[in-house]
Amino acid sequence: MVFTSVFGCMPLCLISLLLVAVTVNVGASDISVKIERHFPCSATSGPSKENLRIKFPSYKSPGVKFTEEKNEHGHKCFRMSGGKVEVYPPGLDGGLKYYVHLETRIGIHGKPERCVNADSDGCGGIGSCVHCDICKYMGGALKNFVQIYQKDKPAKCNEEGLAPGTYNDLSLRVCLPSKNELLPFLDQNSNRAEQLWDLFVSSRARSGEIPLVIAARLFDRPINKLSKKELNDLLHGSKAGMIGCHWIYATVAQN
Repeated sequence: MVFTSVFGCMPLCLISLLLVAVTVNVGASDISVKIERHFPCSATSGPSKENLRIKFPSYKSPGVKFTEEKNEHGHKCFRMSGGKVEVYPPGLDGGLKYYVHLETRIGIHGKPERCVNADSDGCGGIGSCVHCDICKYMGGALKNFVQIYQKDKPAKCNEEGLAPGTYNDLSLRVCLPSKNELLPFLDQNSNRAEQLWDLFVSSRARSGEIPLVIAARLFDRPINKLSKKELNDLLHGSKAGMIGCHWIYATVAQN
């Protein structure tokens, strides 16, 4: 993921686009995050029953936990683990590449945030973006923000695949860029960037809290080269290649 200049966007507009990535990965003294609930998508927002290939458990399932951790680059990550993950026939083919679209909203009724700063292949970025080949470790400080883990290592679903069955050792990890990596896009002057950040957070928060809604949709085919219209039609219309989906509801608070 290579950041490119976006200074053409007005500062408050840009903060709106970046909020989802910024809010969950700043120092503990600035922001706290609480995962309120998470659960598999229904057939309305996710894949049809016949196309569903992998389903992670809901927050109500026994043994499920959502833990905070840091990756090797110091980015804050959240891993959903425990419980039973179901892989349905024919399983995940090791010869395919898998893609995740993260739809991010501020509040239940908010509109999906635009994707900013995807790389030249349409992968990565900030906002509602496509994350490519999630079973492969890409390397670099701004890579691997969405991965499926088996035990404590990335699942080898791009090599060995995942056979149908019930798994107790699969988890979904989501990592995000740090606040310091994103502030330069608000303003080249660090003090002004901090002021813009504080202004936006205070204007969006209700009772000091910001509701965050994320839908993670998994595909077994490339979706990174689609136009905005094609991607929207795919997500909410044909759903071709969609094999999994999970909703995450969180509350972000500025301490």
